[in-house]
Amino acid sequence: MRCPGQDTMYWGPEAVCETSCPKCGGPIEFFKDESSRRCRKCGEKVLNPKMDFGCAVYCKFASQCLGEDMPPELLAKRTDLLKDRAATEVKKFLGRNFRRIGRMLKVKEYSEKIQKAEGGDPAIVTLAACLSSIAGVSSGIEGDGARFSEEDAASAQSILSRAGTPDEVASRVLSILSNPEGPDRKDDLTNFKCVADAVRIAEAVEALKSGQTAGTAEPADPKPLFTETGRKLMEQVLNEK
Repeated sequence: MRCPGQDTMYWGPEAVCETSCPKCGGPIEFFKDESSRRCRKCGEKVLNPKMDFGCAVYCKFASQCLGEDMPPELLAKRTDLLKDRAATEVKKFLGRNFRRIGRMLKVKEYSEKIQKAEGGDPAIVTLAACLSSIAGVSSGIEGDGARFSEEDAASAQSILSRAGTPDEVASRVLSILSNPEGPDRKDDLTNFKCVADAVRIAEAVEALKSGQTAGTAEPADPKPLFTETGRKLMEQVLNEK
């Protein structure tokens, strides 16, 4: 027996709704089980206004259900959720290493500020920024500037998987982290610069604090930065210290 709620013979007038195309204003009629339709006048893809798409924020099958052209507000929420999950997984991985956790939060903060001004993919930038703080942890290296080893990459892959990161995004994040001279893909160059600048600002701040604590002279000049936003942020942050 078919569920009456899914059988059209049991549907009443409330099973159909009409809305206007946001692009051309043409009428679009939806049945209650349709997630989206194309406008007959202009071809614009429009979501059913009567459906609740809250599940699309966290469901990994959302793109299969709704198609690749999900509305910007849903994509933004999915990105925010992914970033939060990744940061949480990195904290779990670092355990009681509060110095590393503090660095992760700072690099994340700086990278997001740079990305907003310079462009790039917010999810890839933030994920790479968070994971940059696990460099050297697998081999027990605590010093700054540690290279991202194969062991670190394996740990990062596990963290990204637990956070529900799509395979392509995970691959691009790992490429940024594993290639100190630049990513494999040219379209990730801006993402790489945002993360690299954020890491270098965090290193400069830590070096300054270490010098002040030890009562030594000013630390050596920080590494050069890639972006104008990064340079301005470096100056601002160091002046505040």
